[in-house]
Amino acid sequence: MKKLKLPNGFGSISYYGEHRRKPYVVKKYIDGRQKPIGYFASYEDALAYLIAYNKNPSLFNPSEITFSEIFKLWSAEHYPKIAKSTAANYTAAYKHCQPLYDKKFITLKISDLQDVIRTMSRNKIGYASQKKCRQLMHNLYTYAVKYEIIAASADISRYIEIDKKRIVYPKSPFNTRQLNRVKRLAESDELLSCWAKVVVMMVYSGVRTSEMLAVRKADVKLKQRYFIVRESKTEAGENRAVPISRKALPYYQLWMQEPGKTLITDNNGEQLSYHRFRARFDKVMDATSCHHTPHECRHTCATMLDNAGANDTAVKRILGHALQGVTKGVYTHKSLHELKKAIDTI
Repeated sequence: MKKLKLPNGFGSISYYGEHRRKPYVVKKYIDGRQKPIGYFASYEDALAYLIAYNKNPSLFNPSEITFSEIFKLWSAEHYPKIAKSTAANYTAAYKHCQPLYDKKFITLKISDLQDVIRTMSRNKIGYASQKKCRQLMHNLYTYAVKYEIIAASADISRYIEIDKKRIVYPKSPFNTRQLNRVKRLAESDELLSCWAKVVVMMVYSGVRTSEMLAVRKADVKLKQRYFIVRESKTEAGENRAVPISRKALPYYQLWMQEPGKTLITDNNGEQLSYHRFRARFDKVMDATSCHHTPHECRHTCATMLDNAGANDTAVKRILGHALQGVTKGVYTHKSLHELKKAIDTI
């Protein structure tokens, strides 16, 4: 991240070299002397702390601050609160806004923002990416209003239009024959068997791909048959207990014996990105004559639970959907029992 020019009295961020575990030092003038008030691993974390310490980004000159600087302030405050995958999506959306980077925020017009979306559309960048870009714009304007950098009436993000959603590839669950072919591969001695096992694990857990790839071995409880999802794209999905189906339990046991801190890793014990996992997933689909995406494992689980008549509240808890009137927190033994009972019906 390019360093942001900080206003007088806001504080400073110094870099003390790569040899330190937390090389970024936040400093403030206290009693006439500049003193360190925090040490951080990244510039973003240091800036977020400094913003939280000051609680007043309006100290920046509103007439001079640029679109890029608003993004840096917003992301420094917001990224520590969201999942890494969500932050990565916002960063990707920000890259589409490059024509706006150096423009003064208060001078931007609707046409400036809309041109970004038009360019995405001309470049065949679809609905989902356009929607995320528009959401980013909305977040930046909300941030600017919150800290009185612009007036509430100056929020023009609400007027930005995106292309209509087109379902290019409708989601469909695995049917019984397809799932049986994947299971046969999982039980074979083929090199792809370990990845077929992951497909089965995803089908019988309903987790998002990003959630499964982020599960840490320390959060897998084999005896109690559940694992904890720490990172999720939604608040309702974070820190939830997901039951392990008896049908998939042996596969969890095998993966727990592999090297690495996360449950699913490459041969070197490193956590997989979505794209690296997708390459392996697609090879399993080719080998089993299936035509599905990783997300359709989740869709399959939801469909199977529905067909089995599983308790609706249990289904929502397993999938990480928001619940009305249900207190959030650590699952009780009783509720874990209900979740395992539901997942074992499929």
